[in-house]
Amino acid sequence: MRIVVTGGAGYLGNHVVRLLTGRGDQVRVFDRLCFGTEAAQELKSLPGCEIVQGDIRNIAAFPNLLDGADAIIHLAGLANDPSCDLDPEMALEVNLRGTERLVDLAMAKGVRRFVTASSCSVYGKGVFEVLDEESPTNPVSVYAQSKLECERLLLERHCRTFEPVIARPATLFGWSPRMRFDLAINLMVATAMRNKCINIYGGGKQWRPFIHVRDAARAMVAMVDAPAVDVSGEIFNLGADAINYQIIDLAKRIAAMFEGVKLDIVKDDEDLRSYHVQFGKIKRALGFDAEWSADQGAQEIREYLSDARIDPFATIHFNVRRMKELLATPAVAGGEPMAARFIPLCPPSLDEAEERAVIEVLRTGWLTTGAKVTEFEKAFSEKVSATHSVAVSSCTAALHLCMIQAGVRPGDEVITSPLTWVSTANTIVNMGAKLVLADVRPDTLNIDPAALEAAITPKTRAIIPVHLAGLPCDMDAILATGKKYGVPVIEDAAHALGASYKGTPIGGGESPACFSFYPVKNITTIEGGMIALPDEEQAMRLRILAHNGLSTHAWNRYSGDAPPASPEVIMPGFKYNMTNVGAAIGLEQLGKLDSFLASRRRLARMYRSVLASVDEIELPDVQPGMEHAWHLFIIRLQPERLSKSRDEIAQMLRQENVGTGVHFIALHKHRYYRETLGLAAGALPVATAMSDSILSLPLHPRLTDKNVKEVADALKKVIHYARA
Repeated sequence: MRIVVTGGAGYLGNHVVRLLTGRGDQVRVFDRLCFGTEAAQELKSLPGCEIVQGDIRNIAAFPNLLDGADAIIHLAGLANDPSCDLDPEMALEVNLRGTERLVDLAMAKGVRRFVTASSCSVYGKGVFEVLDEESPTNPVSVYAQSKLECERLLLERHCRTFEPVIARPATLFGWSPRMRFDLAINLMVATAMRNKCINIYGGGKQWRPFIHVRDAARAMVAMVDAPAVDVSGEIFNLGADAINYQIIDLAKRIAAMFEGVKLDIVKDDEDLRSYHVQFGKIKRALGFDAEWSADQGAQEIREYLSDARIDPFATIHFNVRRMKELLATPAVAGGEPMAARFIPLCPPSLDEAEERAVIEVLRTGWLTTGAKVTEFEKAFSEKVSATHSVAVSSCTAALHLCMIQAGVRPGDEVITSPLTWVSTANTIVNMGAKLVLADVRPDTLNIDPAALEAAITPKTRAIIPVHLAGLPCDMDAILATGKKYGVPVIEDAAHALGASYKGTPIGGGESPACFSFYPVKNITTIEGGMIALPDEEQAMRLRILAHNGLSTHAWNRYSGDAPPASPEVIMPGFKYNMTNVGAAIGLEQLGKLDSFLASRRRLARMYRSVLASVDEIELPDVQPGMEHAWHLFIIRLQPERLSKSRDEIAQMLRQENVGTGVHFIALHKHRYYRETLGLAAGALPVATAMSDSILSLPLHPRLTDKNVKEVADALKKVIHYARA
């Protein structure tokens, strides 16, 4: 047979693989090898054994793993209660989601027999004195719960072409090439020999069943071989009736093997796990019986430890200790990702309210610009204290229209920040104007008013300050410069919805402000933008420009009370209108803005607190008189203190399951602008340096406190690894 054994280099897997190869089976071992490669190298030397190193959570990266397989023995997973308690989410991701992905692949590849190792711990605090497979389960640990969920998953998939067989092994004991001393009998023998003491936790009266690891391996192989009628879709307790012990009795039994060993009943909480299990079903179905007693297994461990060079208390022999070690090691260096699941940088925050709003609009049949857009414009004006608001298709469209409104023509100059999204620069250039960049302040990353004024020439037709990350620019100084030279100011407020400057919301000032509703922004309309401004005449002209320059838009032309006259082009315009569907989403999102902002500000405070001690980074600050919208949380790496580049650190964080971003690669560092702007070396020194060192961390209302800790811990781990 050709059999895939996941976790095949582990404590139980080593014996399973040896049995299979010993009888001539072709075996493919899939194992992460997080306990070292020594045992795997021994397996590799066996005839017919192939080793594939990989993580069960990332099974999709191994699409050919099951090619040609006749059966799977699934042993991979996060084992024992303490390891799973370190991070319950990680335990479920490894044990449950990993199994689910493997099952999906097995069914897609047509692998019929799927034998998996669950655990007798699913009985938890046994509801009956003696338990069999029909007894109710009562898991009291994350580990047991994850195993029970795996059982349910497999049984739900049971069908004519997929034959799951579930083993619930008792607590294992005995020697294995990948040795463990965090198992009761093994640990008792080790502490008796080396410390002359056996510690008893949880009171000692709790029941546990036991099975030697070699016996367990025999049973797993027997489940592969058995006729489907006997095992398919069945659960088997894996152990022997005679090897059920109360922990205190087991400790006394092992202590009696040695001289001068004392028992120490450690005062701690009562162990809620107590299960006395029957194993008649596996004997009836498979003829299985244990060959090893607890005494024989203990003697085997005793003989193994007669070699004084063996340290039974080394980290490698304890799952939870090794897991802690892996969590402290960067994933790029073979460690465990700090976050069990990927933490995205800034996903949208949507729920049933937006879904209902969209469906309502769809049912009206009016999908393009309509009453919802007008309602959204009015609500937005109220939110930002603006006199007028004009909804458009994007923030890029908003900036374009405002530059047209400002009179920007070919040959004119427009000054903006080098730290902004490329669409601003692209729009300026596509209008035939000249892009002029003014350097930023190192403390805010916003345009430096002094550099701005130095960039003014007689050809300057517009100034576009960018409220980067949601922190307002120094608008007093910028507006004063604009007035001094007679140059209009257009605020790029793509990040700044919810920010305020000296008590005035961004958007409620004297210059037009352009907002973005792209999915990652503080609110979204999927795609969309808004121009908030104080001048009614300008608002009317911008609205016409956004609707192809027509005297009326679709709602005016086709609604029930529309006038009979045909629309007229009164100026050459653009197709920049917002849809009714987008506006319906925007209205729901706008109603949540205050709670979104409160979440963002709280999360930013948490980041600033937990990262304050990291010397290799600078944290964003809030300037006096300004309210930050916290669209982004941008840290600045100190390259002189690090041996890795910003991009390398971002990649390392990605492997820790932490999403990051760069906001932004400076405009003059993009190839096109590098070649066309002709800036001298050393120009824009602050923006150049920041462009290579800034990194945005996840920040959005769906981020949990646990996520913030995971991001912070991942960053600290990576920074520690990357210190110069």
